[in-house]
Amino acid sequence: MGFDFLIYDLDGTLVDSLGDIASSVNSVREDNGLEHLSLKQIRSYLGSGINALISKAIPDKCEKFKQNVDGFKSYYKRRMLDTTIMFSGVKEMLESLKDKKKAILTNKNEGYAKEIVEKLEIADYFVEVWGGDTLDVRKPDPKTILELVKTTKSKLSKTVMIGDSANDFLVAKAAGVQIIAVAYGYCDLDQIKAYRPDYIVKTPQEIANIVL
Repeated sequence: MGFDFLIYDLDGTLVDSLGDIASSVNSVREDNGLEHLSLKQIRSYLGSGINALISKAIPDKCEKFKQNVDGFKSYYKRRMLDTTIMFSGVKEMLESLKDKKKAILTNKNEGYAKEIVEKLEIADYFVEVWGGDTLDVRKPDPKTILELVKTTKSKLSKTVMIGDSANDFLVAKAAGVQIIAVAYGYCDLDQIKAYRPDYIVKTPQEIANIVL
């Protein structure tokens, strides 16, 4: 389809990190005397970074917000690779696209994102790994894509965003690039369809089929 620059979301697109995020959230809830939340509930809170996650997961403890955020970071730093793995077919998809310029744009903190892709041995596939704290804004602000395109000397018209959540779909639309929505991630298919993405894929290999 003529795409030369591929921008990937991380959680729910390249890796399944829900288990480690959920265990860290629930540890903070335990610290606050609260019961555990289900994986499904925590999954619905993902996509906008740590502050948004904690504000939704522990809304009745706002007076301890910073303490809870710091607590989550402490737990997650130790657990971020306990169960996190690549989705089946991701490594093969990245290898088949090794000649395409690729980057990661996630709302997860940059340090966490870089550590995950390094430990999973896929860092070399990407020219940049940007997190929610790389710039002064995060997805869905179009500046994230526009600055990434500029930094990598890419062409906006040849760029595609690949992701699984509302912020991925919204940032692509705001920046004027096409979007490939992955249906194997954390967003339900009906929710994905509501955003009318350019493409919907059920497997990582379908991404390669579109962009090659």
